[in-house]
Amino acid sequence: MLSKIASCFTVRRIAGVVTALMLAMPVAAIASDDDDPWPDLQKSVFGDRQIIEGDGVVTIEAPERAEDPAVVPITISVPATVQGPLRSMALIIDKNPAPIAAKFEFGPAAGSGGERRMTTRVRVDTYTFIRAIVETEDGKLHMAKAFVKASGGCSAPAPKDADGANADIGKMMVRSYEPEQAQTALRDGLVMIKHPNNSGLQIDQVSRGYVPAWFIRDIEVKRGDDLIFNADLGISISTNPNLRFTYVNDPDGNNAVQVTAIDSARTTFTGASANRALAN
Repeated sequence: MLSKIASCFTVRRIAGVVTALMLAMPVAAIASDDDDPWPDLQKSVFGDRQIIEGDGVVTIEAPERAEDPAVVPITISVPATVQGPLRSMALIIDKNPAPIAAKFEFGPAAGSGGERRMTTRVRVDTYTFIRAIVETEDGKLHMAKAFVKASGGCSAPAPKDADGANADIGKMMVRSYEPEQAQTALRDGLVMIKHPNNSGLQIDQVSRGYVPAWFIRDIEVKRGDDLIFNADLGISISTNPNLRFTYVNDPDGNNAVQVTAIDSARTTFTGASANRALAN
């Protein structure tokens, strides 16, 4: 349904390969703390394309030390001074077993001005840089990064009551929030999906075997017929995937959000916001 990253390191391929590798070796054997995986990651994902860092086109906010390494909040912003639509955005966690956490491709309803934001929650496996790389309309790549101190987020135990936790798999909370001023260019939307998002690196507390990877893989978010974004997600996204984002505000009130999600078992889930927006 969604287009893929133009690279051999797609989210799905990495997730599958790394999960298989992790069954054969401990996490510590993947990379030492002294390794810098970014040069190889950059070449594998972006080839020889230049990436401009720290020019203010994109910023990233993350806690310096994570309270819970399995649920680390990340906010990526593009300031209002940056004009024109965005083509795509990659979220990369350098030292995670599957570094590409998410790849977003934006549509016309994502907007071409105003302060654009995307907030989500990720797993962080060890002390690492988290990077946001956006592609602007002119095809240039711009990057911001944040260093996060965390440990063990990708292998954090699955819920003890798995049956109870899985009772409402695919149930969505979809929201559209009224902007403070009616003519504001952008408004906020929210998508939260009930799903364990198992990384494939967690140990079942009863069987002592690995819990199979099972995660939300694709999300398509629209405002009416207009695409806001497609997202290709990986195992680094936290349990119960949560995305808060900006999108174009229609002053005529046609702002309901429709969501289609597909998990790694190829199960499709759908949801939509109410016609009436909520106050922020």
